[in-house]
Amino acid sequence: MKPRTMKPKLQNKKPKTNGVSATEQHKKDLADLATVDPEFFKFLRKEDAGLLDFNMDDDAESIPDDDPEQQVHQLPEQLEEMDPFSDEEGEDGERLSKEEQAQVTTEMIEKWANQLQKTQPTLNTIRHVIRAFGLAVQSAYGGADVLADANGKKKKKKQIKTGAIDDPESFNAIVRVCLKQLLPAIYRFLRIKLVTTSKLKPESSTNWKYLENVMKKYLLNFTRLISMINVPSTLNILLRHVRSLIPFVIVLSNTRQALVKELIHIWSTSTDERSRVIAFVCLFHVIREHRKEMMGVVLRKMYLDYLKNCKFTSPTTLPLINFMQRSLVELYSMDSTVTYQHGFVFLRQLAVHLRTAIQTKKSENIQNVYNWQFIHGLSLWTNVISVLYNKKEKLIQQLVHPLTELIIGTIRLIPTARYYPLRFHCIRLLIKITEITSVFVPVLPFLLEMFDITDFNKRHKTATLKAQYINFDTSLKLTKLQMDDRAYKDGLMDQFYELVMLYLVHYAHHVTFPELVYPLILKCKKFIKVCKVQNFVKVVRGLLEKVQENVNLIEERRQKTGLNVKDAKQMENWLEQSRQKSTSSPLLVHFQRYKSMRQREVLEDIAQKEKISTYGRSSLPDLIRPEHQVSAKQNFASMMEKEISDHEDEEEELFQIKAKRKHDEVDDENDEQEENEEDEEEEEDDESDEDISTGPPAKKRKAKMSNGNSSKPNTDEFLSSVKKKFDRKKDRVKTLSVDDF
Repeated sequence: MKPRTMKPKLQNKKPKTNGVSATEQHKKDLADLATVDPEFFKFLRKEDAGLLDFNMDDDAESIPDDDPEQQVHQLPEQLEEMDPFSDEEGEDGERLSKEEQAQVTTEMIEKWANQLQKTQPTLNTIRHVIRAFGLAVQSAYGGADVLADANGKKKKKKQIKTGAIDDPESFNAIVRVCLKQLLPAIYRFLRIKLVTTSKLKPESSTNWKYLENVMKKYLLNFTRLISMINVPSTLNILLRHVRSLIPFVIVLSNTRQALVKELIHIWSTSTDERSRVIAFVCLFHVIREHRKEMMGVVLRKMYLDYLKNCKFTSPTTLPLINFMQRSLVELYSMDSTVTYQHGFVFLRQLAVHLRTAIQTKKSENIQNVYNWQFIHGLSLWTNVISVLYNKKEKLIQQLVHPLTELIIGTIRLIPTARYYPLRFHCIRLLIKITEITSVFVPVLPFLLEMFDITDFNKRHKTATLKAQYINFDTSLKLTKLQMDDRAYKDGLMDQFYELVMLYLVHYAHHVTFPELVYPLILKCKKFIKVCKVQNFVKVVRGLLEKVQENVNLIEERRQKTGLNVKDAKQMENWLEQSRQKSTSSPLLVHFQRYKSMRQREVLEDIAQKEKISTYGRSSLPDLIRPEHQVSAKQNFASMMEKEISDHEDEEEELFQIKAKRKHDEVDDENDEQEENEEDEEEEEDDESDEDISTGPPAKKRKAKMSNGNSSKPNTDEFLSSVKKKFDRKKDRVKTLSVDDF
């Protein structure tokens, strides 16, 4: 920088007007006051005589020249540039003490810990500990402090070198002191009795003004430390400390946003269940204390993160998604007005996606509807409405109709067999709405459509290892390989049976049950007549029998009581009595038995999977294959005969599966003719042998056959017979035409 030219030093003298100083003029005015206003002069003389006895010398005589407050500051000849944070100043521009400028060691941390355990800790000790914690976090973060300016751009401050913590032991020690001893010392300094964290109000203390800025830095540094930790056990300890910091978070609104954002990130993405639960507990207490300010913002962020993490659903991620859904339902149940506002906005967004998909029929728009995020969004609002509907919230009751229309529109968008799993998910949501809200939704037509779309008589292909099992809970659409497999139709029949039972059990006591199941009875009877697969027929026949038993029971009750449909009170009384007697209905008894068996199967599957996972891949048993040893005495001719016979058996099994064609029938007829001719030739040979009376006995004949000379006529006969067969086949091939193929 260029040195500045300085003006001469200003004198500390008062200016004079007309040769009279200011003090002399003031004395003259006081003397003239007695003649101008004598009454006021007497009042001053009586009340405060010191004002009239004014005797002050000139400024140059009364004030010393070395008084820094009275002298005018003189600029130096050359200005020096300074760092934003020098080694002698802190983040707030305050000058640091020698203890704060020194390197933080374990001995200093132990000294601070002992001072914090006193009955009345000092403010300097708390400030030293919090500043050392900030330096530790800063060194772990990478040595640079990142802040955001007013435009939202990130900028880096210069690294503070004073008191840096590079030793791991010092880092662990200062964090341990903050987790165990800092908060009790702060409460003692604020003179607050620690009863429960929910009732603490730090701002009520007179000493809070000294700790406000310090606690703000501590909360920001602690939030940054949480974002750097990936070990679940360490993260759980830090989150429990956050739970005790919530009273300070509520008071300091500047730190609230960063901490809530980090807690939502842990709640939605952490792989450890305990971390998710503790983060949710912290969010719950923050929302409960500041319901008006924080609830709308926090729930919106949590809902968006919930949908973001529901994009891919598998058996491993499904429990985590269910946890997020249940926790969101718990938070939405706290305030019905905020729930209605969010439900109206988010359901409208889903309806807009569905409307564009119906109008355009483009694959991109259809994909916006037929995905896991859309289905999990519908599932969330179904559960939220089901919880708040029981509390008789009128605002929430208005969302039942648009939600039901959304689910039905999703089913009807592409009613094909490939999207059966998505259809089953939507049907379960409709059944849940009917159970809780008592709103009638026609679910049976969507289930009976399955018999019209799928041909259960069509033979499936051979079951493959890739499509052995279809998990309808974690899939939205089926592949071609799965639809060609045997497990596909078995799974469809299981889902049909379970969903029909779930739906009908809710109406098993109702007076309109016979009319409700009439289309189901007709469809099931038609299916039993048409279907040729006995396994499917047994399932449908068993369902039909239980439904008809329940129909007969309801009809008997209606005939005995003589119901009048116009009498509303009589109908309500009859329904109440029928609901009490519904525990003995055949359909409900059968459903409870089926449900217990189903739960047992699920538990067995889970136990089997856990058993396999505990063993691990390294402990799986090795396959022991038996070694085929060829005996020395066994000749190769017998081995070849065995192999040929085995291949012939395999070929016979394979050819039995294939269907016969026209030319195959022609071949069969020709083969039968050849066999008949060969049988006739053998009979003629036997007769010729019997006619020879002079021949030797059987033993001698066999002996002659074994000689080498006697083999010549036999070989000639064999060759001639082979030649005849070849000529016949040649003629047969010539006679075949194109139509035979």
